[in-house]
Amino acid sequence: MKITNMLVQYLENPLGIETKSPLLSYTLESEDQNQFQTAYCILVSSTKELLHRNIGDLWNSGKVSHENNYAIPYGGAYLSSRQELFWKVKVWDKNDLASEWSDVASWEMGLLEQKDWKAHWIGQGDTADCNKSAAPQVAKDFRVSDVKNVVKARAYVSGLGLFQASMNGVQLDDTLFNPGESDYSKTVYYVTYDITQQLKNGTNAFGILIGNGQYVNFRVNPTMMLDETTEAPEHRYQKNDSRYVRQGLYGEKKVIAQIEVTYEDGRVEIVAATDDAWQLTDSPITFNNWYGGEDYDARAEIRGWNEPFADRTGWQQAIIMEQPLGSLKGREFIPARIIEKLPAASVTRLDNGNLLVDMGINIAGFPEIVLPGMTEADRGTVIEMYPAEILNDEKTSVDQSSCTQSWSQKYHCSIKNSYTVKGDGDERWHPSFCYQGFRYVEVSGFKWEATVDHFNCCILRVANEKTGMFETSNPVLNQIDVITNRAIESNMFFSFTDCPQIEKIGWLETTHLMFRSMSAGYDIRSWIPKIAQDMMDAQTNETDIVNGDTEGLGYMPAIAPEYFRIDGLNRDPNWGGACILTPWEYYQIYGDCSLLQKAYPTMNKYIMYLETQTQNGLLAGYAQMGDWGQLHENTPITLVENCAYYYLLSTMAKIAALTGHSGDVMNFAAKAEKVKEQFHLHAECYQPESRIYGNGSQASYGCVLFSGIILKENNEMAVNRLVEAVQIRDYHLSSGEVGLKQVFASLGKYGKNDIVYKMVMNDTQPSYKFFVDNHLTTLPEYWNYEELWMGMVRSRNHAMMGHVKEWLTSYVLGIRMAEPGYRKIIIEPALTQTVEKVKGCVFSQYGLINAEYCRNGEEIVLEVKIPIGATASIGLPNVGSEELTTNCSEYITQKIGQTYWIHSIGSGTYTFSLK
Repeated sequence: MKITNMLVQYLENPLGIETKSPLLSYTLESEDQNQFQTAYCILVSSTKELLHRNIGDLWNSGKVSHENNYAIPYGGAYLSSRQELFWKVKVWDKNDLASEWSDVASWEMGLLEQKDWKAHWIGQGDTADCNKSAAPQVAKDFRVSDVKNVVKARAYVSGLGLFQASMNGVQLDDTLFNPGESDYSKTVYYVTYDITQQLKNGTNAFGILIGNGQYVNFRVNPTMMLDETTEAPEHRYQKNDSRYVRQGLYGEKKVIAQIEVTYEDGRVEIVAATDDAWQLTDSPITFNNWYGGEDYDARAEIRGWNEPFADRTGWQQAIIMEQPLGSLKGREFIPARIIEKLPAASVTRLDNGNLLVDMGINIAGFPEIVLPGMTEADRGTVIEMYPAEILNDEKTSVDQSSCTQSWSQKYHCSIKNSYTVKGDGDERWHPSFCYQGFRYVEVSGFKWEATVDHFNCCILRVANEKTGMFETSNPVLNQIDVITNRAIESNMFFSFTDCPQIEKIGWLETTHLMFRSMSAGYDIRSWIPKIAQDMMDAQTNETDIVNGDTEGLGYMPAIAPEYFRIDGLNRDPNWGGACILTPWEYYQIYGDCSLLQKAYPTMNKYIMYLETQTQNGLLAGYAQMGDWGQLHENTPITLVENCAYYYLLSTMAKIAALTGHSGDVMNFAAKAEKVKEQFHLHAECYQPESRIYGNGSQASYGCVLFSGIILKENNEMAVNRLVEAVQIRDYHLSSGEVGLKQVFASLGKYGKNDIVYKMVMNDTQPSYKFFVDNHLTTLPEYWNYEELWMGMVRSRNHAMMGHVKEWLTSYVLGIRMAEPGYRKIIIEPALTQTVEKVKGCVFSQYGLINAEYCRNGEEIVLEVKIPIGATASIGLPNVGSEELTTNCSEYITQKIGQTYWIHSIGSGTYTFSLK
């Protein structure tokens, strides 16, 4: 067997790891069928030389009999700050034959102790005369006199809100929005850079731009004005509808950097560390706001400011700042990048003289402007760019209403990026410290002849690898998958955001409701633990209560990090319960229970908190969102919140058993049974005479079936009534984001995929096909997206209604998990009489799971690829044929109803054919 894709904490050769017992993973490949690992041996060494001699001086696991090739915790010597580790692995196959040793991989520890930091946080200070909307730049020269004896050099950098680091005039990498958002009152991330190759003998220079981000935004002016009576010029949009400000979440911009070199003799020297000897001045970024946009004056560029021997005359002395409340922690998740850069689809000149740039698709990112051959005559020209998702009714200008909750009209605020021309040859610019959700850009001040070559569309997100694929013979289904993926990607930032324009914050319900839709397309193994950490940090503790939080000990907000607490939309078990269900989904999909272990105290505290909100064992009047986004259903909130409460309790019983908290298992199970009992005595939830759940809506039956709160004797009846509820609405979608997930999952589970197909492919609104037919390129926030909601135009780029992705993968493609981590797989394409061809793949810890189904006349062919370590059961339509043709040598067949099952399929590539 061949060993590939060696990862530490699900990252490739990471630097600055904080976890002292990191998880090691790898992938196995073999041409043989029915292959699996029976044992592994991992060696971890302090040098490559020792490892080449098969000496694991830090850890030699020995031959460990185990099938897992993932989430193996390092079990060797104690790890210290800055330590480099090199590792390799070999495995034994089903015949106990050993593989060759893998290639060498590595990881490096970060600064694990506070005392390791000799640098200080520095900035402009809390002064009234500095431009708090601008982005300052700080720099310092430093010397390394013996560079030939340096074996490695590292820069440890953090900045609040955001930073961009460079050395000797070159930006250190292509990542954006470093160090990554967090609850700054608890955790502040830092980034470790390998600067060994950039280091020069003699004088070097380090430079940092400091952006605002969420940390500084809240109190930055000029921003949106909430006072309608204020007569003011145009202000920049800033989300600001929260009355709760958590101590430590906001502050003045600041940065910390520590640059170290390690010599051949093992000596570590700190050659530069931020202090008041660093110098600071304004950068060309004269305004930056996470929501409102960015202004850049290229005339203010200081050539060579971050290079050695730069003239920094007139620069200010940096001021040592108060350190943030949160502890510095090494980043262990994938950063954000420009994923793709596309030219504009079209550029037209409007009657008002402005340009209308159409990017062709709705995206999360920013526009890039390209200006060739600028001259002194062009110097000072101000080009303003207004991004938007929609145009006004006359198609004569952009309309930013859907990007600003309509506050753009009410409060004269806008989202704008602007660039002032330097007039010095070819110029190119995009923002550094903000992004937007948009399709169109209206451009003013562009006085030259314009073409699509002048404008690019930069698509951004956290760079989680795209691993899934889905394609059918039906172009509408394909496009539904495309726009759903684009909506997911547009919200894949340091939280799973609500939308990339209005809010940009991590509403928590989607992290578990959309988990399987996300994981069907992307490797999110390093991203989800970061989001879980945000939840753990956001939970109300004793200190928060002392500082004025009245929600109660153990409360989990609806948003994390909790940059905003929106009154009336901050309490709901489907939102707060993400602290339980997101780690649970992580275990289900990836088979890794480490996140359950880490989050268990948070989960337990949340359950204890929910108990304080109950009456007679049920939540009543607690939840504020219910089935958010439903259309004319009015599913009772009491039903939705108690289905969630029951599901949380029954899930906690399983988690307690998995994590070794055996004493809690019966406690959670008993509480779940009490909720079920009281649920069926509550009139809003169940009417025993008619056996109707809730108000008989789609979501009413979807929620009770999915959660398991339903009485067993009512199960078949509930499935039939769910189908009837869909038929009553002529197969239209009507559930909100909670109910929709559970309606699709329940209909799929009970074999009603023809019903889901009719809902998805309905010609009239609301349906996904309607979105495609009306040329939407992402998913809107609400089904009735063309209507006003509470007097506001709403977002066109939300992922919360994207549960169709899970259904497309699980039932149309037919790849489903039968055991956590896909150790056992089901492959059963469901719409074999409707969709002629479907192919795709799903990522698992064992590797990609591939399936390709084709119906050609009377012949049905299914090709599958099962990764090493997993086994599968294959389901094909039972056409009455006994003529199964396959290249699989070991299998068991079984006919159950309408399905011809082929069981016990091990790893390998197979073709199954029925006539």
